[in-house]
Amino acid sequence: MSKGHESCSGCGVCLLSCPVWHHRHTMSYTRKARAKAMQGGATHEEIALAIDACLLCGACEASCPEGIGLAALNILQRQELNRTRNDYPEWYPGELPVHKAEGTVSGRASLFLPGELLGKDTATRGAVLKQLGKNGRTTLAVDDGRDIALIIEAGLPMRPGRLESFISALNPARTLIVAEGLLHRPLRKWLPAKKIIGLGEALLSKGRLRQNLNCRDLYVIESRGYHADHKRLVLFYDRLRRETGCQTNLDLQRVAFSTGASSLQGRRDLTASGCIENAGRILKGRKIDRVIVEDLADAGAFRLAADVPVVHIGLLEQE
Repeated sequence: MSKGHESCSGCGVCLLSCPVWHHRHTMSYTRKARAKAMQGGATHEEIALAIDACLLCGACEASCPEGIGLAALNILQRQELNRTRNDYPEWYPGELPVHKAEGTVSGRASLFLPGELLGKDTATRGAVLKQLGKNGRTTLAVDDGRDIALIIEAGLPMRPGRLESFISALNPARTLIVAEGLLHRPLRKWLPAKKIIGLGEALLSKGRLRQNLNCRDLYVIESRGYHADHKRLVLFYDRLRRETGCQTNLDLQRVAFSTGASSLQGRRDLTASGCIENAGRILKGRKIDRVIVEDLADAGAFRLAADVPVVHIGLLEQE
């Protein structure tokens, strides 16, 4: 059985990489405070502001010395809060989107799931797919689950049959290249036989792309997918850093400091949710010529915080 809030010792290590703490500097909004409040008997309604403030970056779980499954716990608390409340934050989705097929059902070895932002940016998505598909073994998924990611993040109920149709569309592939990091954990649960990797790992596994990185680049790792497979990806990105000399948004614990831009709150308002401020914190003290991002949402925050070019990894070869 996974550990819950009762296992929190209150050490506060999770605060070191929490974008909400660094933005608000208010203890009551932190993961630590929520756990201690629950230990004291607080209800979800009483800590609603803290539950809603969480950006679901996953850094707290990677930091936690007690090994508490905080990523799932954060979503569970949002689901429990939704069962009883009447008022929702302004960033909550209104009418849930209806899935619309974009790719084709394919039996190829790999499927690329671009997610909401890359799905809308057809030029960048096309450049990514061109690189991924050079071996003829990767194609665009007919269903990328962008509505499911939104439902999970908001803690809302799934439409009957929606999950089954999503999984069915993915079954032909052996490998899923998933841009939306929030889907990595559930996909591993739903499809344990599949290989689930992020967009950065998929593209960086190609040696020619690594050759475009150097010590004056800040490489920003997408935090949700990274923390969902933390132990393995620590080794992957440490190797990238050694081979290329690039700087990253990892701290000394090898936890990814997040802007929070990919969250529902960040997509609604980058300033109010602290995303631009967090991007500035990642940039502070660095001597760089370029920022390279895996997540298009991060590109928006860094373009407002940095005075150097910001490039999505899918467009790196065009630089």
